[in-house]
Amino acid sequence: MSTLTAREKAAVKWLELRGVQVAEPMTLLTSRLSVRRGKRSPDAFTAAFFVYLLTFAGIFVYQFLLLILVDDHNDLPDGGLAFCIFGMVVLTTWLHVRAGDREAIARLGDRLDRPRPPWREVLGGWYLTTLAVTFGGGAVLGIVLAAGGSLWAWLWLSLLALGAIVDAVILTSVLRRPVIAEDEGSLAVDAVTRLEDVQLAMPSAFALPVVADLVFMDLPAKPWLIGYVVLAVATHVVARITQRRRIPALPADGYYGEAR
Repeated sequence: MSTLTAREKAAVKWLELRGVQVAEPMTLLTSRLSVRRGKRSPDAFTAAFFVYLLTFAGIFVYQFLLLILVDDHNDLPDGGLAFCIFGMVVLTTWLHVRAGDREAIARLGDRLDRPRPPWREVLGGWYLTTLAVTFGGGAVLGIVLAAGGSLWAWLWLSLLALGAIVDAVILTSVLRRPVIAEDEGSLAVDAVTRLEDVQLAMPSAFALPVVADLVFMDLPAKPWLIGYVVLAVATHVVARITQRRRIPALPADGYYGEAR
């Protein structure tokens, strides 16, 4: 047996954690699973660089404009920087996962003829709930506060919109991704990765930066904001637990690579 590359070792580890032992993974699975164990895809470097660039440029411009336009800096969301950095990390992680999948898709060529599962089977009810609470509920709360003259609410709404865009991009990609499989083993892996990839979207994390403002600022409607954060986090925790329970085990008789 040849020496495994770092990518192949990462794919072997992914399979081991799900109860499958292989000496050398299939090439198709190496492309898909190595990025899900933290190995970076060179094909994503350019897109990730632009995400980094846009994030830091956006932070700089945002802070510069606020210095000019905002007289009372107590109105600035304290969690804005953490908000932007988290969005950048989530988006670049997804870019590498997408690049690994695209590499596998290129290997299959025109053999992508299996139907995608319905979106309701991929995105469970609790995930829809936490998305609605975090972004829908947050938008309603922010609009009410902004209507009352809160500059903080307008700035927070812009950050919340950014988080909604990040999660929408990730979830749309997961739901619209073709079934990347050439046999029963890779089909089982596709089902598992699709359900796991939903968890790349972390809606409640975009509600958590409000905590810094609740601690250090005298915000209006404080009890409502506390309830909003608690509800967003609680529904997200339940969503992740429920989603993990929906992930099937990999069949022991599937082919995933050379057996040990």
